[in-house]
Amino acid sequence: MSSTPQYSFSSALLHRRYWQLVSSVTLIVWIGISLGSLPLKDNDGEYSSYPYGLLTNFENRTLDLLFQLRDARHPHLRTRGLSEPITIIEIDEASIKASNVRLQRWPRDWYAKLVDRANEGGAAVIGVDAFFSEAGGASTEDKVGDQKLVESISAGDVVVAMKSASGGFDEINPMPMFADNAYAVGLVDVPPDSDGFVRSIPLFHLRPGQEPQFSLATHVAEGYLAATTPKSTQPPVLRMVGDRRVSLADRELPLRNDEFLQLDFRGRSPAFQRVSAADILFNKNAHIPDDAFRNRIVLIGAGNIDAPDLFPTPFYEPMIVTRMLDRSLPISPKRTPGVEVQATAVATILFGNTPVRPRYAWQIIAMLLPLCMVALALFSLRPLWGLLSVVFIAVLALAIASWAFNARSSILPLASVWLGIAIMTPSGLGIRYARERLLRSESEAEREQVMDIFSRFVSRNVANEVWERRGQASFAGETRTVTIVFTDIRNFTTLSEFEPSERVVEWLNDYFGRMNRIVESFGGHINKYIGDGLMIVFGAPVDRGDAYEARAAVNCGLTMLEEVEFMNIDWQGSGWPIIKIGCGIHTGVATCGVVGAERRLEYTVIGDAVNLSSRLESTTKEFDVPILISQSTALLMNDDYLVTALGKAQVKGKTVKTDVYTVERKKSVEMSRPDASV
Repeated sequence: MSSTPQYSFSSALLHRRYWQLVSSVTLIVWIGISLGSLPLKDNDGEYSSYPYGLLTNFENRTLDLLFQLRDARHPHLRTRGLSEPITIIEIDEASIKASNVRLQRWPRDWYAKLVDRANEGGAAVIGVDAFFSEAGGASTEDKVGDQKLVESISAGDVVVAMKSASGGFDEINPMPMFADNAYAVGLVDVPPDSDGFVRSIPLFHLRPGQEPQFSLATHVAEGYLAATTPKSTQPPVLRMVGDRRVSLADRELPLRNDEFLQLDFRGRSPAFQRVSAADILFNKNAHIPDDAFRNRIVLIGAGNIDAPDLFPTPFYEPMIVTRMLDRSLPISPKRTPGVEVQATAVATILFGNTPVRPRYAWQIIAMLLPLCMVALALFSLRPLWGLLSVVFIAVLALAIASWAFNARSSILPLASVWLGIAIMTPSGLGIRYARERLLRSESEAEREQVMDIFSRFVSRNVANEVWERRGQASFAGETRTVTIVFTDIRNFTTLSEFEPSERVVEWLNDYFGRMNRIVESFGGHINKYIGDGLMIVFGAPVDRGDAYEARAAVNCGLTMLEEVEFMNIDWQGSGWPIIKIGCGIHTGVATCGVVGAERRLEYTVIGDAVNLSSRLESTTKEFDVPILISQSTALLMNDDYLVTALGKAQVKGKTVKTDVYTVERKKSVEMSRPDASV
C-alpha cells in the first residue's frame, strides 16, 4: 500500500516554495518600510509634519543618536563651537538676579549697552534675539532708552528679530525706528519637529506676491562674510540654486524636504563662547577678554531658566548607548536657549558640514541590502546563529550610519533599517518555525508509515533500532549476550502433506499471529520464520539484562506451549490439525547486527549460541519433553522456576556433550493466557 502526501496551500508554500515565500516576505517588508518613509505633504502642500514620511519621528530619534555617538566617540569635537568666531552675550540667570528685573521688563538702554559693548569690542556683526515690536514704555526715561537703542543699532551692523505669522499668531515685526536703522531684520522662527525637538531652522519664508523673508541667522552670516571679505567682491547673499539647495558665497547648503536647514549641532549646551550680560551691565570688576568680540559674530539673547525659548535638541538627554561609551556624560536633561539655536544655525551656514539625507530612491535601495542579509541569516542559519547574525547586522547598520554621518555628513535611514529588522525577525522566525513544524510533522508521518510497514517484517524494537541508526552507512555487528528461542511444529510435513497450500497458510498465519503476540508481550522479537519454525531473540537490539532476558525467554517458551493447547481447543471442529511444538532455549554470546548485500539487508543474530539453541529444539524429541534449556540459561533462573536436569545430550555439530534441562513454572507464578485479540 502506498500513499501520496496531501498538501494544503499554506503547507505547499512552506514546503515546496519556501524560498519564494522568503523572498516575498522580504519584499513586502521592504515595500512597507519604503512607503512608510515616503515624504508626505500637509494640507498646505508643505512637508512640515512628515518630511521623511510616517517614520520621520523614528528617523529623527536615530539622528539624535548619531549626534550623541559622534560626541561620545570624538570628544575633541565638543570644543569646535568654542573655537569658532561666535560669542553669545547671554541674559542668564545671574543677569536676571543681578538686575532684579524680569526679562520681559528689561529697559531698552540695557540692550543698548550690550550692543555698544559688542561694537566697542570690534564685533563684525551683531544679532539680537529679542523682539522690539513696541515702545519700551510711556515714560520719558523709557523713550530715552528706546532712542539709545536706536543709536546703538545704527552704530554697527546689527540684525534685529522678527517672527512670521504661524500657529494662529500674528506676525511680530520690530518698530520702524529699530528696523530702519538695523543692518537687517531676520526671522527667529524655531519650529520644532512633531516630537517637540528642534533639529532644523528655516532660512527663509516665502510669501505669495512678496519678497522672501530671511532668517536672522542668514542675515548674520551674510553680514559676517561682508565684513570679513574684500570690499571689491560682490556682497554675499543667500540664493536658491536648485531643488532644495541654497548658496551663500562659495558654500552650497542642502535643505530638508521641508526646505529647512538641518542643523549641525556642536554639542550639549553651552557649545559656544559665552559672556554673561551681568558682567557687562552690573559687574564693573568683571574681566572680559579683549578678543571676546573682535571680528566675531555676537548674538544677544536670553538663556535664563524661565526664558520663553528653551528647546530640547539632539543633546537634550544622553541615550543609554552614548552613556555606555562615555560615563562622564551628565544624566539630567538640558534644554538649549533659542539664541544658541541661532548660533548653531550661523555656524552651520558658515562652517558646518550640513547633515543631509540621500534622495528617497537611494534611501530605499540602502534599506534593501540589510533586509536581505537578515532574511538570509534567519532562514539559512540555525536559530541561535540567525539571531546573533541579526544583532550583528543591526549593530553593523549603526556603525555604517555613524561612519557616514561623521565622515560624509550623510544621514542614512537607520531607523527604517532597524524597523525592517524588527519586523523581519519575528516574521522570519515564525515562518521558519511553521516550516520546521510542517517538516517535523511530515517526517513523523513518514516515519510512522515506514515503521508500520517495516515492523510487519521485523519486530518493533528492530525497526526502532534501524530508524535510530538510519544515518549510518551500515550497522556494524555488536557482540552481546542474548537468549535464543527456537520452536518447531512436530511432524509439520506430514500434517500439511495432503492439505491445500491456501489452507496451510491460513492456519499457519493464525499460529504465527498468536505466537508473535506472545513474543512481543515478553519483549522479544521473531528474527526469522524458518518454514513452520521460529527463531526468537531476547536481548537484542534492546538489552534488559542477561537474567531478565533469559527468564523472559523461558516464560515466552512456556506460554507458547500453553497457547498451543488453547489453539488445539479453539481449532476443534474446524478441520485444522492438532499440533505440538518443541522449544529449545540457550543463552550465550552472539554477534548482532545488519548483514546482507548492498541492496538487501537483514538484522540477524549469528554465532554458536544460535546453532546450539536450534539443536536443543530438535533434541526435545529424544528426551520426549516439549522444552529444553541449556545450562547457561538454567543458571539464570530463580526460585520461580522448577528446573530439572536431564543429563547430557550429544547435539548435532558438537563434539562435547551438552548438559540439558527442562523447565516449568511453579504453580504460584503461573502466567495468564495472553489476549489473542491484541
